[in-house]
Amino acid sequence: MKTSRLQRWFGPWTVVLLFFVLLSGSVQAASLGERFERTLGGSAVPEILKQYGGEHVLPIGQRMWVEEIFRRLVEVTEREDVDYTLTILNSSELNAFALPGGYVFITRGLISAIGRDEAELAAVLGHEITHIERKHGVNAVLRQMGLAVLLEVGVMTLDLASADLLRVASATLLQLVSLGWGREAEYEADLSGQALAVKAGFDGVGAVSLLDDVFTVGSEDLPMKIFRTHPDTRIRRDRLEAALVSFWSTPVVVEDRDVVERLNASRNSKQARRNDPGGRYVVIVPDEGAGLHVFDQQVRQYVTWFENTKVHDFAWSPQGQYIALIVNEGSQRQLWIGDRWGKKTKSVGLSGQAITEMSWSPQGNQLAILVDGPMGSEVMVTYLEADVLLQVGGDFTGESSIWLDTGLYFAHGDMWYHTSAPKVSPVTIRNPVPQVLQRQRILSPTVIKEGNTIRLTRPSLTIP
Repeated sequence: MKTSRLQRWFGPWTVVLLFFVLLSGSVQAASLGERFERTLGGSAVPEILKQYGGEHVLPIGQRMWVEEIFRRLVEVTEREDVDYTLTILNSSELNAFALPGGYVFITRGLISAIGRDEAELAAVLGHEITHIERKHGVNAVLRQMGLAVLLEVGVMTLDLASADLLRVASATLLQLVSLGWGREAEYEADLSGQALAVKAGFDGVGAVSLLDDVFTVGSEDLPMKIFRTHPDTRIRRDRLEAALVSFWSTPVVVEDRDVVERLNASRNSKQARRNDPGGRYVVIVPDEGAGLHVFDQQVRQYVTWFENTKVHDFAWSPQGQYIALIVNEGSQRQLWIGDRWGKKTKSVGLSGQAITEMSWSPQGNQLAILVDGPMGSEVMVTYLEADVLLQVGGDFTGESSIWLDTGLYFAHGDMWYHTSAPKVSPVTIRNPVPQVLQRQRILSPTVIKEGNTIRLTRPSLTIP
Protein backbone atom coordinates (compact mmCIF):
# COMPACT_ATOMS: atom_id res chain seq x y z
CA MET A 1 0.00 0.00 0.00
CA LYS A 2 2.85 2.36 0.97
CA THR A 3 4.68 1.57 -2.26
CA SER A 4 1.72 2.40 -4.42
CA ARG A 5 1.22 5.76 -2.68
CA LEU A 6 4.90 6.60 -3.21
CA GLN A 7 4.65 5.68 -6.87
CA ARG A 8 1.53 7.87 -7.29
CA TRP A 9 3.33 10.76 -5.54
CA PHE A 10 6.56 10.40 -7.52
CA GLY A 11 4.78 9.94 -10.83
CA PRO A 12 3.98 13.65 -11.36
CA TRP A 13 7.30 14.71 -9.94
CA THR A 14 9.17 12.46 -12.35
CA VAL A 15 7.44 14.16 -15.28
CA VAL A 16 8.29 17.60 -13.89
CA LEU A 17 11.90 16.65 -13.25
CA LEU A 18 12.33 15.16 -16.71
CA PHE A 19 10.91 18.36 -18.12
CA PHE A 20 13.55 20.40 -16.31
CA VAL A 21 16.23 18.02 -17.45
CA LEU A 22 15.31 18.49 -21.08
CA LEU A 23 15.43 22.26 -20.65
CA SER A 24 18.85 22.23 -18.98
CA GLY A 25 22.16 22.23 -20.79
CA SER A 26 24.75 19.64 -19.77
CA VAL A 27 27.01 22.15 -17.96
CA GLN A 28 24.10 23.70 -16.07
CA ALA A 29 22.70 20.28 -15.21
CA ALA A 30 26.03 19.18 -13.80
CA SER A 31 26.25 22.28 -11.63
CA LEU A 32 22.72 21.78 -10.33
CA GLY A 33 23.43 18.14 -9.61
CA GLU A 34 26.51 19.03 -7.58
CA ARG A 35 24.46 21.47 -5.50
CA PHE A 36 21.74 18.88 -4.96
CA GLU A 37 24.30 16.28 -3.86
CA ARG A 38 25.75 18.71 -1.33
CA THR A 39 22.30 19.81 -0.15
CA LEU A 40 21.13 16.21 0.23
CA GLY A 41 24.15 15.24 2.31
CA GLY A 42 24.00 18.42 4.37
CA SER A 43 20.33 17.86 5.19
CA ALA A 44 21.21 14.60 6.97
CA VAL A 45 24.12 15.96 9.02
CA PRO A 46 22.08 17.25 12.01
CA GLU A 47 20.37 13.88 12.46
CA ILE A 48 23.72 12.05 12.22
CA LEU A 49 25.19 14.29 14.92
CA LYS A 50 22.14 13.70 17.09
CA GLN A 51 22.32 9.91 16.71
CA TYR A 52 26.02 9.76 17.54
CA GLY A 53 26.24 12.14 20.48
CA GLY A 54 27.45 15.20 18.59
CA GLU A 55 30.94 16.11 17.49
CA HIS A 56 33.94 14.94 19.49
CA VAL A 57 37.03 17.11 19.88
CA LEU A 58 40.25 15.10 19.88
CA PRO A 59 43.37 16.26 21.74
CA ILE A 60 45.13 18.74 19.51
CA GLY A 61 48.09 16.52 18.64
CA GLN A 62 45.89 13.58 17.69
CA ARG A 63 43.49 15.84 15.82
CA MET A 64 46.31 17.28 13.70
CA TRP A 65 47.50 13.74 12.94
CA VAL A 66 44.04 12.60 11.80
CA GLU A 67 43.49 15.76 9.76
CA GLU A 68 46.84 15.38 8.02
CA ILE A 69 45.97 11.85 6.91
CA PHE A 70 42.60 13.10 5.66
CA ARG A 71 44.22 16.06 3.88
CA ARG A 72 46.67 13.82 2.00
CA LEU A 73 43.83 11.57 0.82
CA VAL A 74 41.67 14.48 -0.32
CA GLU A 75 44.65 15.98 -2.16
CA VAL A 76 44.76 13.01 -4.56
CA THR A 77 41.01 12.71 -5.22
CA GLU A 78 39.64 13.22 -8.73
CA ARG A 79 36.44 15.21 -8.16
CA GLU A 80 37.11 18.94 -8.10
CA ASP A 81 33.45 19.77 -7.41
CA VAL A 82 33.48 18.37 -3.86
CA ASP A 83 34.55 20.15 -0.69
CA TYR A 84 35.47 17.36 1.72
CA THR A 85 34.95 17.67 5.47
CA LEU A 86 35.78 15.24 8.28
CA THR A 87 33.77 15.03 11.51
CA ILE A 88 34.71 12.98 14.57
CA LEU A 89 31.57 11.61 16.22
CA ASN A 90 31.29 11.31 20.00
CA SER A 91 30.48 7.61 20.04
CA SER A 92 32.35 4.55 21.29
CA GLU A 93 30.86 2.50 18.44
CA LEU A 94 33.30 1.34 15.77
CA ASN A 95 31.90 3.06 12.73
CA ALA A 96 32.67 5.25 9.75
CA PHE A 97 30.51 6.41 6.84
CA ALA A 98 30.08 9.13 4.25
CA LEU A 99 27.21 11.28 3.01
CA PRO A 100 26.86 12.69 -0.52
CA GLY A 101 28.54 16.01 -1.09
CA GLY A 102 31.79 15.43 0.79
CA TYR A 103 30.73 14.68 4.38
CA VAL A 104 32.93 12.02 6.00
CA PHE A 105 32.35 10.75 9.54
CA ILE A 106 34.34 8.50 11.86
CA THR A 107 33.66 7.71 15.51
CA ARG A 108 36.11 8.28 18.33
CA GLY A 109 35.65 4.57 19.11
CA LEU A 110 37.07 3.52 15.76
CA ILE A 111 39.92 6.02 15.99
CA SER A 112 40.76 4.61 19.42
CA ALA A 113 40.65 1.02 18.10
CA ILE A 114 42.98 1.89 15.21
CA GLY A 115 45.45 3.66 17.49
CA ARG A 116 48.40 5.24 15.74
CA ASP A 117 48.33 3.00 12.66
CA GLU A 118 48.20 5.57 9.88
CA ALA A 119 47.83 2.92 7.15
CA GLU A 120 44.65 1.55 8.76
CA LEU A 121 43.15 4.99 9.32
CA ALA A 122 43.96 5.90 5.70
CA ALA A 123 42.19 2.71 4.58
CA VAL A 124 39.02 3.65 6.48
CA LEU A 125 38.96 7.24 5.27
CA GLY A 126 39.91 6.25 1.72
CA HIS A 127 37.01 3.79 1.65
CA GLU A 128 34.54 6.48 2.70
CA ILE A 129 35.96 9.10 0.35
CA THR A 130 35.55 6.64 -2.54
CA HIS A 131 31.82 6.38 -1.78
CA ILE A 132 31.63 10.11 -2.44
CA GLU A 133 33.95 10.06 -5.44
CA ARG A 134 31.81 7.38 -7.12
CA LYS A 135 28.50 8.96 -6.00
CA HIS A 136 27.38 5.73 -4.35
CA GLY A 137 25.19 7.51 -1.83
CA VAL A 138 23.21 9.79 -4.12
CA ASN A 139 22.78 7.03 -6.70
CA ALA A 140 21.48 4.62 -4.05
CA VAL A 141 18.95 7.22 -2.86
CA LEU A 142 17.66 7.79 -6.38
CA ARG A 143 17.32 4.07 -7.01
CA GLN A 144 15.47 3.58 -3.74
CA MET A 145 13.08 6.41 -4.61
CA GLY A 146 12.35 4.98 -8.04
CA LEU A 147 14.09 7.85 -9.84
CA ALA A 148 16.96 5.87 -11.31
CA VAL A 149 15.77 6.73 -14.82
CA LEU A 150 16.93 10.28 -14.19
CA LEU A 151 20.49 8.99 -13.96
CA GLU A 152 20.40 8.24 -17.66
CA VAL A 153 19.05 11.59 -18.82
CA GLY A 154 20.45 14.13 -16.38
CA VAL A 155 19.50 13.73 -12.78
CA MET A 156 21.31 16.94 -12.01
CA THR A 157 18.23 19.18 -11.72
CA LEU A 158 16.71 17.61 -8.62
CA ASP A 159 17.26 20.75 -6.56
CA LEU A 160 14.71 22.48 -8.78
CA ALA A 161 12.03 20.30 -7.17
CA SER A 162 10.16 21.18 -3.99
CA ALA A 163 11.41 20.90 -0.42
CA ASP A 164 9.07 17.94 0.01
CA LEU A 165 11.14 15.85 -2.37
CA LEU A 166 14.33 16.82 -0.54
CA ARG A 167 12.83 15.78 2.79
CA VAL A 168 11.88 12.38 1.40
CA ALA A 169 15.33 12.02 -0.16
CA SER A 170 16.99 12.95 3.15
CA ALA A 171 14.91 10.38 5.05
CA THR A 172 15.81 7.76 2.46
CA LEU A 173 19.49 8.68 2.79
CA LEU A 174 19.44 8.25 6.58
CA GLN A 175 17.86 4.83 6.18
CA LEU A 176 20.44 3.71 3.64
CA VAL A 177 23.41 4.96 5.68
CA SER A 178 22.81 2.21 8.22
CA LEU A 179 22.31 -0.40 5.49
CA GLY A 180 25.22 0.41 3.20
CA TRP A 181 25.19 1.40 -0.47
CA GLY A 182 25.11 -2.13 -1.85
CA ARG A 183 27.51 -5.03 -2.29
CA GLU A 184 29.18 -3.84 -5.48
CA ALA A 185 29.57 -0.31 -4.12
CA GLU A 186 31.36 -1.69 -1.06
CA TYR A 187 33.71 -3.82 -3.14
CA GLU A 188 34.53 -0.79 -5.27
CA ALA A 189 35.09 1.40 -2.22
CA ASP A 190 37.42 -1.25 -0.75
CA LEU A 191 39.69 -1.51 -3.77
CA SER A 192 39.52 2.10 -4.95
CA GLY A 193 39.93 3.33 -1.38
CA GLN A 194 43.02 1.16 -1.00
CA ALA A 195 44.43 2.54 -4.26
CA LEU A 196 43.65 6.09 -3.07
CA ALA A 197 45.59 5.46 0.15
CA VAL A 198 48.58 4.12 -1.81
CA LYS A 199 48.47 7.15 -4.10
CA ALA A 200 48.54 9.38 -1.03
CA GLY A 201 51.70 7.66 0.26
CA PHE A 202 50.25 5.13 2.70
CA ASP A 203 50.87 1.39 2.80
CA GLY A 204 48.01 -0.47 1.12
CA VAL A 205 48.37 -3.32 3.61
CA GLY A 206 46.46 -1.15 6.08
CA ALA A 207 43.18 -2.15 4.42
CA VAL A 208 43.97 -5.82 5.10
CA SER A 209 45.29 -5.42 8.64
CA LEU A 210 42.26 -3.27 9.48
CA LEU A 211 39.95 -6.21 8.85
CA ASP A 212 42.30 -8.52 10.73
CA ASP A 213 42.95 -6.31 13.74
CA VAL A 214 39.81 -4.26 14.29
CA PHE A 215 37.12 -6.49 12.84
CA THR A 216 37.05 -10.21 13.56
CA VAL A 217 37.17 -12.02 10.22
CA GLY A 218 34.28 -14.46 9.88
CA SER A 219 32.45 -13.21 12.96
CA GLU A 220 28.67 -13.11 12.78
CA ASP A 221 28.60 -10.14 15.12
CA LEU A 222 31.17 -7.66 13.91
CA PRO A 223 31.60 -4.74 16.30
CA MET A 224 31.21 -2.16 13.55
CA LYS A 225 27.52 -1.87 12.74
CA ILE A 226 27.92 -0.82 9.14
CA PHE A 227 30.31 -3.71 8.40
CA ARG A 228 27.67 -6.24 9.41
CA THR A 229 25.65 -5.17 6.39
CA HIS A 230 28.65 -5.09 4.06
CA PRO A 231 29.76 -8.09 1.97
CA ASP A 232 31.41 -11.05 3.68
CA THR A 233 34.50 -9.81 5.47
CA ARG A 234 36.69 -12.77 4.42
CA ILE A 235 35.94 -12.15 0.74
CA ARG A 236 36.72 -8.47 1.11
CA ARG A 237 39.97 -9.23 2.92
CA ASP A 238 41.13 -11.71 0.26
CA ARG A 239 40.40 -9.22 -2.51
CA LEU A 240 42.35 -6.49 -0.75
CA GLU A 241 45.31 -8.82 -0.16
CA ALA A 242 45.33 -9.91 -3.80
CA ALA A 243 45.30 -6.27 -4.93
CA LEU A 244 48.51 -5.47 -3.03
CA VAL A 245 50.64 -7.12 -5.73
CA SER A 246 49.30 -4.70 -8.34
CA PHE A 247 51.03 -1.80 -6.58
CA TRP A 248 54.48 -3.37 -6.96
CA SER A 249 56.58 -2.54 -10.00
CA THR A 250 57.15 -5.09 -12.77
CA PRO A 251 60.52 -6.83 -12.28
CA VAL A 252 63.23 -5.46 -14.58
CA VAL A 253 66.81 -6.56 -15.28
CA VAL A 254 69.51 -4.77 -13.27
CA GLU A 255 72.09 -3.35 -15.65
CA ASP A 256 74.13 -1.19 -13.28
CA ARG A 257 77.41 -3.07 -12.77
CA ASP A 258 78.11 -1.49 -9.38
CA VAL A 259 74.74 -2.65 -8.09
CA VAL A 260 75.30 -6.14 -9.49
CA GLU A 261 78.70 -6.39 -7.78
CA ARG A 262 77.17 -5.28 -4.50
CA LEU A 263 74.40 -7.85 -4.82
CA ASN A 264 76.84 -10.66 -5.61
CA ALA A 265 78.97 -9.73 -2.60
CA SER A 266 75.93 -9.73 -0.31
CA ARG A 267 74.76 -13.03 -1.75
CA ASN A 268 77.98 -14.73 -0.75
CA SER A 269 77.99 -13.45 2.83
CA LYS A 270 75.43 -14.62 5.39
CA GLN A 271 77.37 -13.61 8.48
CA ALA A 272 76.43 -9.92 8.29
CA ARG A 273 72.72 -10.62 8.74
CA ARG A 274 73.45 -13.07 11.54
CA ASN A 275 75.14 -10.44 13.70
CA ASP A 276 72.94 -8.95 16.40
CA PRO A 277 72.61 -5.20 15.60
CA GLY A 278 72.30 -4.55 19.32
CA GLY A 279 75.58 -6.34 20.03
CA ARG A 280 74.17 -8.35 22.94
CA TYR A 281 73.79 -11.85 21.51
CA VAL A 282 76.10 -14.21 19.67
CA VAL A 283 73.87 -16.76 17.92
CA ILE A 284 74.97 -20.05 16.37
CA VAL A 285 73.04 -22.68 14.43
CA PRO A 286 74.26 -26.05 15.75
CA ASP A 287 75.37 -28.65 13.21
CA GLU A 288 73.41 -31.27 15.12
CA GLY A 289 70.48 -31.03 17.48
CA ALA A 290 67.77 -28.40 17.69
CA GLY A 291 67.30 -24.77 18.59
CA LEU A 292 69.70 -21.84 18.48
CA HIS A 293 72.74 -21.65 20.74
CA VAL A 294 72.87 -18.11 22.12
CA PHE A 295 75.55 -16.45 24.22
CA ASP A 296 74.12 -13.49 26.12
CA GLN A 297 77.07 -11.12 26.52
CA GLN A 298 75.20 -8.97 29.01
CA VAL A 299 74.79 -11.68 31.63
CA ARG A 300 77.70 -13.79 30.32
CA GLN A 301 75.85 -17.07 29.95
CA TYR A 302 74.63 -19.48 27.28
CA VAL A 303 70.95 -20.10 26.58
CA THR A 304 69.03 -22.08 23.97
CA TRP A 305 66.24 -20.51 21.97
CA PHE A 306 63.52 -22.48 20.15
CA GLU A 307 64.35 -25.76 21.82
CA ASN A 308 63.19 -28.96 20.11
CA THR A 309 62.96 -27.14 16.77
CA LYS A 310 65.38 -27.82 13.91
CA VAL A 311 66.68 -24.44 12.68
CA HIS A 312 68.24 -24.20 9.21
CA ASP A 313 69.00 -20.49 8.99
CA PHE A 314 68.32 -17.20 10.77
CA ALA A 315 68.65 -13.45 10.22
CA TRP A 316 68.25 -10.46 12.53
CA SER A 317 66.02 -7.59 11.48
CA PRO A 318 68.00 -4.41 10.66
CA GLN A 319 67.01 -2.78 13.96
CA GLY A 320 67.60 -5.97 15.95
CA GLN A 321 64.08 -6.15 17.39
CA TYR A 322 63.21 -9.47 15.70
CA ILE A 323 64.90 -12.60 14.46
CA ALA A 324 63.66 -14.60 11.45
CA LEU A 325 64.29 -18.32 11.17
CA ILE A 326 63.73 -21.10 8.68
CA VAL A 327 62.70 -24.16 10.67
CA ASN A 328 61.26 -27.63 10.32
CA GLU A 329 57.69 -27.75 11.57
CA GLY A 330 56.60 -31.35 11.23
CA SER A 331 57.31 -32.29 7.63
CA GLN A 332 57.14 -28.67 6.47
CA ARG A 333 59.86 -26.03 6.27
CA GLN A 334 58.43 -22.77 7.60
CA LEU A 335 59.39 -19.19 8.38
CA TRP A 336 59.27 -18.24 12.06
CA ILE A 337 59.68 -14.79 13.53
CA GLY A 338 60.79 -14.35 17.13
CA ASP A 339 61.28 -11.34 19.36
CA ARG A 340 64.55 -10.20 20.87
CA TRP A 341 64.19 -12.60 23.78
CA GLY A 342 63.75 -15.74 21.69
CA LYS A 343 59.93 -15.95 21.86
CA LYS A 344 58.05 -16.97 18.73
CA THR A 345 55.63 -14.28 17.54
CA LYS A 346 54.61 -15.43 14.07
CA SER A 347 54.92 -18.31 11.60
CA VAL A 348 54.46 -18.47 7.84
CA GLY A 349 54.02 -21.71 5.94
CA LEU A 350 52.52 -22.98 2.71
CA SER A 351 51.04 -26.43 2.40
CA GLY A 352 53.27 -28.71 0.36
CA GLN A 353 55.90 -26.01 -0.27
CA ALA A 354 59.18 -25.32 1.51
CA ILE A 355 60.59 -21.91 2.38
CA THR A 356 64.29 -21.91 1.56
CA GLU A 357 65.55 -18.37 2.08
CA MET A 358 64.56 -15.06 3.68
CA SER A 359 65.72 -11.46 3.58
CA TRP A 360 64.64 -8.45 5.69
CA SER A 361 63.62 -5.12 4.19
CA PRO A 362 65.73 -2.13 5.35
CA GLN A 363 62.79 -0.85 7.42
CA GLY A 364 62.40 -4.22 9.14
CA ASN A 365 58.66 -4.44 8.42
CA GLN A 366 58.79 -6.92 5.51
CA LEU A 367 60.52 -10.18 4.62
CA ALA A 368 61.24 -11.55 1.18
CA ILE A 369 61.18 -15.34 1.05
CA LEU A 370 61.86 -17.96 -1.58
CA VAL A 371 59.21 -20.68 -1.75
CA ASP A 372 59.83 -23.89 -3.66
CA GLY A 373 57.28 -24.46 -6.39
CA PRO A 374 56.84 -26.85 -9.32
CA MET A 375 58.71 -24.49 -11.69
CA GLY A 376 61.33 -23.28 -9.21
CA SER A 377 61.46 -20.93 -6.23
CA GLU A 378 58.85 -18.19 -6.21
CA VAL A 379 59.79 -14.78 -4.85
CA MET A 380 57.28 -13.74 -2.20
CA VAL A 381 56.96 -11.02 0.41
CA THR A 382 55.28 -11.13 3.81
CA TYR A 383 54.70 -8.40 6.38
CA LEU A 384 55.86 -8.47 9.97
CA GLU A 385 52.57 -7.03 11.29
CA ALA A 386 50.11 -8.47 8.76
CA ASP A 387 49.23 -11.98 7.62
CA VAL A 388 49.74 -11.44 3.90
CA LEU A 389 51.83 -13.26 1.31
CA LEU A 390 52.53 -11.59 -2.03
CA GLN A 391 54.04 -13.17 -5.13
CA VAL A 392 56.16 -10.25 -6.40
CA GLY A 393 58.54 -11.99 -8.82
CA GLY A 394 56.15 -11.85 -11.74
CA ASP A 395 56.89 -14.60 -14.25
CA PHE A 396 60.38 -15.17 -12.87
CA THR A 397 61.65 -17.64 -10.29
CA GLY A 398 64.41 -16.70 -7.89
CA GLU A 399 67.57 -18.25 -6.55
CA SER A 400 68.43 -15.56 -4.02
CA SER A 401 66.79 -12.35 -2.76
CA ILE A 402 68.34 -9.24 -1.25
CA TRP A 403 66.79 -5.98 -0.08
CA LEU A 404 68.52 -2.64 -0.67
CA ASP A 405 67.23 0.86 0.01
CA THR A 406 66.03 1.03 -3.59
CA GLY A 407 63.86 -2.08 -3.40
CA LEU A 408 63.95 -5.86 -3.63
CA TYR A 409 66.43 -7.67 -5.86
CA PHE A 410 66.40 -11.35 -6.78
CA ALA A 411 68.66 -13.54 -8.87
CA HIS A 412 67.29 -15.50 -11.81
CA GLY A 413 69.91 -17.45 -13.71
CA ASP A 414 72.86 -15.16 -14.40
CA MET A 415 70.75 -12.01 -14.05
CA TRP A 416 69.53 -9.88 -11.20
CA TYR A 417 66.02 -8.40 -11.28
CA HIS A 418 64.61 -5.46 -9.36
CA THR A 419 61.10 -4.73 -8.11
CA SER A 420 59.78 -2.31 -5.52
CA ALA A 421 56.68 -1.43 -3.56
CA PRO A 422 55.11 2.05 -3.70
CA LYS A 423 56.83 4.67 -1.60
CA VAL A 424 55.36 5.05 1.87
CA SER A 425 55.64 8.50 3.44
CA PRO A 426 55.18 8.70 7.22
CA VAL A 427 52.76 11.32 8.50
CA THR A 428 54.45 14.48 9.66
CA ILE A 429 52.68 17.43 11.23
CA ARG A 430 53.58 20.57 9.32
CA ASN A 431 53.15 22.94 12.28
CA PRO A 432 53.61 20.82 15.39
CA VAL A 433 52.33 22.18 18.67
CA PRO A 434 55.25 22.77 21.06
CA GLN A 435 55.24 20.54 24.10
CA VAL A 436 54.55 22.66 27.18
CA LEU A 437 56.65 21.63 30.15
CA GLN A 438 54.37 21.27 33.14
CA ARG A 439 55.66 22.46 36.49
CA GLN A 440 56.23 19.45 38.67
CA ARG A 441 56.05 19.39 42.44
CA ILE A 442 59.27 18.40 44.16
CA LEU A 443 60.16 17.21 47.67
CA SER A 444 62.10 19.83 49.59
CA PRO A 445 63.18 18.78 53.13
CA THR A 446 64.10 21.40 55.69
CA VAL A 447 67.61 21.25 57.20
CA ILE A 448 67.84 22.26 60.89
CA LYS A 449 71.17 22.61 62.72
CA GLU A 450 71.06 21.85 66.43
CA GLY A 451 74.49 22.30 67.94
CA ASN A 452 76.80 19.78 66.35
CA THR A 453 74.00 17.81 64.78
CA ILE A 454 71.89 18.27 61.69
CA ARG A 455 68.24 17.24 61.56
CA LEU A 456 66.06 16.88 58.46
CA THR A 457 62.36 17.59 58.85
CA ARG A 458 59.60 15.77 56.97
CA PRO A 459 59.81 16.91 53.31
CA SER A 460 57.13 19.35 52.24
CA LEU A 461 55.66 19.72 48.77
CA THR A 462 56.74 22.88 47.03
CA ILE A 463 56.41 24.17 43.51
CA PRO A 464 59.60 25.48 41.90
